[in-house]
Amino acid sequence: MTGHTTDLTLKASIGYLVNTGIVPMFYQSNVPGEPTNFDGTYEKRMVSVCNARSWCNEFTLDVQGFAFTEHVTRVHDFYDDAEIKSVYELEIEELITAHTGASKAIVFDHTRRSSSQDLRKRHNSRDPAAAAHSDYTDWSARQRVRDLLPGHAEARLGKRFAIVNVWRSMTGVVEEWPLALCDARTVNSSKLHTVERRAHDRVGQTRHASFDPKNVWYYFPEMGPNEVILIKNYDSAEDGRARCALHSAFEDPNSQQDALPRESIETRVFAFF
Repeated sequence: MTGHTTDLTLKASIGYLVNTGIVPMFYQSNVPGEPTNFDGTYEKRMVSVCNARSWCNEFTLDVQGFAFTEHVTRVHDFYDDAEIKSVYELEIEELITAHTGASKAIVFDHTRRSSSQDLRKRHNSRDPAAAAHSDYTDWSARQRVRDLLPGHAEARLGKRFAIVNVWRSMTGVVEEWPLALCDARTVNSSKLHTVERRAHDRVGQTRHASFDPKNVWYYFPEMGPNEVILIKNYDSAEDGRARCALHSAFEDPNSQQDALPRESIETRVFAFF
């Protein structure tokens, strides 16, 4: 693709969980602009993050655990909940069914994030998640289906299902705090640790990774508003395909001092097969 940075790799800091043997707690605030609290211990590790622009069409959800594609949206204002509901959710469900071959896709959640504290306060956005993680465990993925699809959950859970996030910029080209993605083939499951996630309305679980020098990280610099990353956060299939992809925001050393704040939205989708 033309018009994008051409450096093949950069060195960047990724947050990894220090495994103490005690289940850490993640506390999601419901107060606009308040940062996320976490009672575990992280360590920052410098890793190589490869610019994947040159072969962006070669990544797949079932191999690396993530994919990149162009996706033109009719949404004008991503901070308008009504427009998200009436326009964006159908667009994303169509995207996921087409991309995965699922028989049914259901959007169930949206998270807006910003690297600007002022914007987080204004829009009740969250801060970028700067730690290597995946959003679900086996228990919490299944529990999410049960919570949101009462009466239909057990029939759905009897077959293969996945949870896929769709990540995009809301306001323009991403100039700072882009998203790094780890090739699922380079992740050792013994390095993934359950973290309890406490929100004001429910308790869930995520998985955070401890450092592994075998991890291979990629990113797609300068993403525009009509480009998306698909991230597999869970797959019930245990047949050798990728079951999840670690991901993390990171501070891009190539960002300029006057870079515009990142404003992104990630949409979570059930994919039923």
